[in-house]
Amino acid sequence: MRTGEGATEIQRNHVRGSALLVLGRGFALVLGMATQVMIVRTLTKADFGAFAYALALANAARMLLSLGQGRLLSRFMATYEEQRDYPRMFGAMLLAVGTIFTTSVVCIGALYLFSDALIGTAVQGDAAIHLVLILVFLSPLEALDQVFVSLFAVFSRPTAIFFRKYLLAPGLRLVVVALLVLTGASVTFLAVGYVLAALAGLVLYVGLLIQVLRERGLLKELRPRQIVVPYRAVFEFSFPLITGELALLSMTVGGVVILGWFHATEEVANYRAVFSSARLNTAITASFSTLFLPAIARLYARADFDGLRRSYWNTAAFVAVFTFPVFALTGPLAPATTVTLFGERYAESAAVMSVLAVGYYLNVMLGFNAYALQVCERIRYLVGVNVFIAILNIGLCLLLAPPFAALGVAAANAIALVAQNLLNQWALRGALQTGFIARGSLLCYALIVAGSALLWGFELLATPGIAASVAAAAVVSLAVLVGSRRALQLADTFPELLRVPLLGRVIR
Repeated sequence: MRTGEGATEIQRNHVRGSALLVLGRGFALVLGMATQVMIVRTLTKADFGAFAYALALANAARMLLSLGQGRLLSRFMATYEEQRDYPRMFGAMLLAVGTIFTTSVVCIGALYLFSDALIGTAVQGDAAIHLVLILVFLSPLEALDQVFVSLFAVFSRPTAIFFRKYLLAPGLRLVVVALLVLTGASVTFLAVGYVLAALAGLVLYVGLLIQVLRERGLLKELRPRQIVVPYRAVFEFSFPLITGELALLSMTVGGVVILGWFHATEEVANYRAVFSSARLNTAITASFSTLFLPAIARLYARADFDGLRRSYWNTAAFVAVFTFPVFALTGPLAPATTVTLFGERYAESAAVMSVLAVGYYLNVMLGFNAYALQVCERIRYLVGVNVFIAILNIGLCLLLAPPFAALGVAAANAIALVAQNLLNQWALRGALQTGFIARGSLLCYALIVAGSALLWGFELLATPGIAASVAAAAVVSLAVLVGSRRALQLADTFPELLRVPLLGRVIR
């Protein structure tokens, strides 16, 4: 998005670009799900549990290495470009990369020097420690990946994100897993392959960024001696929001660590096998958030609060409606989905998938309240909520994991996710001067609640197989889409769809 755009054009470009990312996310989900299923079916429960444990720890480190800058970089980049403050714009880029490099050297060095003390006390067996020491190199690579995603979001290049993040990255991982299946290699081969795939994608990103900067005429604005590194502005904003990453870590990693402490790796496998499927409910949110943050940052910089409110609720409706089919299959209809994907030996994990899906869907269906509060500078409130949620989740995991194992951890995560969303949504009312749910979106959310209840009733009464489950999810999702067309504003955002004979009548 370039400077000078109006609020309506910013919103339209944001939604259209996000729709492309959603399409890419769809491809990535198909490839990722195929990869997950192949891994689960190929490895033993013990090996998969160890691999999933190591991968979860690597993901945890990724979130912390950038000290909160990776996800929030687009906010500063958009603001500085809007103000044509190029020295600080390039300084913010340099600060993000430098921070990741510094923290990576320290953290990876410490893990290798003190592996027995830092890793051996948390996992059982030399094989699991070995996997952690390999997959830890994913952490800086994926932290840098998030930096590049933020940059391309600001420079309006969703096609670059589409190709690299949603096609190349999952495609390379699928190739690695296919080789694992064909050769019968060990789980170590899988871990090394994941790291090399991430490295290849990062090299491609560097080339694409240079091309984008040249096309936008920004390379001529790059004057190394004039670069101003905005340490104070960035760290004052990002350091408090690290608590948001900690709250997320308490749910994605904390529960796994507690589960591994009280139970064997087979129980970790029961939880992690369906975890990725349940988190598919955040897939569209992740796609929309990439462009949402720089868009609302521009609107906030212009003090256009009316445009900000419209953009917020339009995006929230998109996320809620287009995520609903995923929720239908992973929440109300989880039993058939679980058995179809992972086999009968994981049938008991259906309840885990369902509970997690409820938590994740309820957490995203009301929109990007945390991002909006960040832009509106409600930092102290967010810090308080994030700390409370992290403590709440860990406490509930410690309480529920011993007696209920994987299901107990799932319940703890779901409760924490719902509480976090409700608290943030309550604060958003004052920050944006909006209702808890905007009046124009009430019908949309009412249809979602009614559709969910209908599908749960169908599951209890009919115990359907996967074919009937998919059909039921499709019918109810279509009804929700048609009933929510005014909140979605599809005709305004995608006018070309009006020319499609049947579809044009539906969305008008």
